[in-house]
Amino acid sequence: MDSYVVLPILILLFVAAAACAVWAYFGWAGYLVRNHAVFCADIAWEDCGPTPLGEKRYTPQGLTWVEGRLIFANCWRNTRSRVYEFDPQTMDCLRHFDMPPEAVHTSGLAWDGAYLWAVDYISNLGYCIDLETSLAQGQARVVGQFDTTLRGTSACCLLPWEGETVLAISDFMNSRRTIFVRHEQALRAGTAKEAVTFAYRNEGFSQGLEYIEGFLFESENKRGFDAINQIDLARLRTTRSSRAATVWQYAAPNGGVEDLAWDGARLWTSDEVTFRFYRGKLVHALGDPTFDLGESGRS
Repeated sequence: MDSYVVLPILILLFVAAAACAVWAYFGWAGYLVRNHAVFCADIAWEDCGPTPLGEKRYTPQGLTWVEGRLIFANCWRNTRSRVYEFDPQTMDCLRHFDMPPEAVHTSGLAWDGAYLWAVDYISNLGYCIDLETSLAQGQARVVGQFDTTLRGTSACCLLPWEGETVLAISDFMNSRRTIFVRHEQALRAGTAKEAVTFAYRNEGFSQGLEYIEGFLFESENKRGFDAINQIDLARLRTTRSSRAATVWQYAAPNGGVEDLAWDGARLWTSDEVTFRFYRGKLVHALGDPTFDLGESGRS
């Protein structure tokens, strides 16, 4: 091939490669350092075994901690959901119950000390459930339910906010919002429409929520670059943006991070790519004296 043909091709290839390198550098840098948040890999994740029916690709979903037990939900191709009780020491499944027929993708779980709260991605309903009765009879004993008003209802957790306890519920894609709901009010009304007390913009791929020692933790499942964000509530109050309020960011254990649960010392999650449970300690945020939590994260 003549040089006058080869040279332009080489130049084009060089320019394309340089453009890709610049995009990769600044794109990832922008993701990793989000408004001074620091990405770290300091969670030493421990593999805690397979999720139920993972070998048949039952998708891991909601997760919460209830008085020394791990409560976990999975689903089968948006046709049914089941909630399981696990002994976290042995990871033996103790009991389980099935969700109502319309709740076929139970994506978030939370515990208020008396009732289990669940949200479902397909029905877009929030449920208040008598956990013990449900586990004893194998079928959800629903105390009440409400319309979340979202169209991609994903994760949920309870947290203190402005002097009261609210239920945070995230929207996966769709509106890209996470709303704080007066859940008891929503339960009485049958809808969260008039019970939303605050909302912020999430990153669109919210899969898990948990409140830990003054901070809100939110997991993002972006299939290939999964992260868990530690969100400062004071900053969130003024910015209404998870990106602007993220002060610390952790690498998820694998490429399909799901919901989050806190046992008082370790963070738990599951993964929809590996179909396994994981737990780990938040070294920097909660255990490293060189990281100053200050008072900004306290609500």
